[in-house]
Amino acid sequence: MRTTGLIRAGRPFSSASTRQQRHRQGHHGRAAAGRGVGVPPPPAAATSGSGGGGSSKFGWASWALIPTAAAALLGGVSKALASSQQSELEAAHARAQSSLAAAAHWITALEQQPGVVKAFDAAMLLEADHEILEDDHMFSAFVSKGIVNDMTGYYDTQGRRFLGIISLGRDVCGFPGVVHGGLTAAIIDECFGGLLFALKKAKALPFWGPAYTVQLEVSYKAKVSAGRTVLCTTEVESSEGRKLWMKATVSDGPEGQVYATARALFVAPKPHKMVQDVGKYLFRRVFGGR
Repeated sequence: MRTTGLIRAGRPFSSASTRQQRHRQGHHGRAAAGRGVGVPPPPAAATSGSGGGGSSKFGWASWALIPTAAAALLGGVSKALASSQQSELEAAHARAQSSLAAAAHWITALEQQPGVVKAFDAAMLLEADHEILEDDHMFSAFVSKGIVNDMTGYYDTQGRRFLGIISLGRDVCGFPGVVHGGLTAAIIDECFGGLLFALKKAKALPFWGPAYTVQLEVSYKAKVSAGRTVLCTTEVESSEGRKLWMKATVSDGPEGQVYATARALFVAPKPHKMVQDVGKYLFRRVFGGR
């Protein structure tokens, strides 16, 4: 039986493999003879790539520079944004100070009107215990965090109006440089609450106990710039039983530009529900908790 290969060192070694190896040796020998004896083969073409056989000029060293360049770019952008934000904060603070100073004349005039009494100010907002503001956490936080620089409420006993003077702080924008409309609505609702409390204290309402906002309609007339000092005037429109309709105007002073108008419906709870609410309130006052 004729075999096609031999066994060397435990491995099959075919005659075809032997012929191929000899052919390659003969090819290299002829190539060496063409160059001359002792002449080494020409060096392989140098590559700058990280992998073998590549011819790209963009090697591993260039790839290593990408994170550094990206970090430098992001760092520059971050610094630019921080600088821009700081400039915006400083500009807003300057506008607030300037606006409050510009409003000083009409604020003084309001304070000096007959029958106008102060209901609260920023210092009262930060007090731990106050008859009006004990549970008014939102605007207390606004004042403590600089969102609202100052907030003072006055009650006009003759005109039965509530006058809220609010100096807006820095972080109040819903659009660059423009006060968020939701904050405007919150200021209006807060001043409605101030009027409600003043009327209750003067025994000028047909019901006792609390009343809650059931409906609030706000019409925006003009943009309010960040850092402005605004006047929110609220007064009673009509009342019927447990229902109290009120209206408001947000302006740049008594004779200034009108930024927004609003109308709201407050409803006092039914007697049994009112007793429950008042009972819970008194329980919190005595024993703490919620």
